[in-house]
Amino acid sequence: MSGRGRFRGHKNDRNHGHKSLSSVAREAAISLPDDSPVLQMFKVAAQKLNDRQDRHERLVKLSRDITIESKRIIFLLHSAITIESAEIKINEANERLQKLIQGPIKSIGLELENSPAYLHSRAVTAGFQEFIEARTFCSFLEKKLLISWSEVQKELEYVMEEKSVTTMLTQSDYMLGLADLTGELMRKAINSISSGDSNDCFESCQAVKDLYTGYLGLFSIDRELSRKMSTTRNNVFKVESAVYALKVRGGEAPPTLLLAAQPDWERNNHSDDEGFF
Repeated sequence: MSGRGRFRGHKNDRNHGHKSLSSVAREAAISLPDDSPVLQMFKVAAQKLNDRQDRHERLVKLSRDITIESKRIIFLLHSAITIESAEIKINEANERLQKLIQGPIKSIGLELENSPAYLHSRAVTAGFQEFIEARTFCSFLEKKLLISWSEVQKELEYVMEEKSVTTMLTQSDYMLGLADLTGELMRKAINSISSGDSNDCFESCQAVKDLYTGYLGLFSIDRELSRKMSTTRNNVFKVESAVYALKVRGGEAPPTLLLAAQPDWERNNHSDDEGFF
């Protein structure tokens, strides 16, 4: 017999008659009475885990509803062409934002009332980012100002008959949603060229550049924010190219013709400015 087989045989002889750890644990569990405090402790832990998983699934569904409605609000704001229609669209967008705040966003606060909010932050971050993108875009079109984090957080405070509830919006979600706003401002600037509103184009361009300049100092703070910086930089390049074409070539051709020819950077640099998925 080879040495390998001989040692294997001795090993099997040593383990013969010994029970494995799993079998010992199984026998111990079977021998425990139903009212054992050990079993009760594990039952309580299992119930807590099930409740946490159910809460997580409900939060994911609420976040998905917020994302869908926020995207629709952004599309609504982009559909405005004239000044009169823009006012109507902004008013409608504000009403729909309030329904979001009083609906699924309030439900998130109620779900997390007795649970650590940071424990489920990954379940709701996508919805909050999209909501911030829609909320700040509406604020910019209405007042030419960006609503701050503290102002948005104050809107998410609810006073009910017996208690007050606050839906926690993290500063990270606010900053990530604000980074996505640069893509909407870029689209707004380019669309305003075709409508002949050059002032709106210049204002959107300046806002995108200011946001990008501010984010340069926060590049290494958040991993997701660092990942979105390349998209933000592309948005700055696109809107600056559009403004350059409007300024330099605006006197040579109508604004509609400036958008007819697709430049090389548009064909070679495709990017998704949603940023999360």
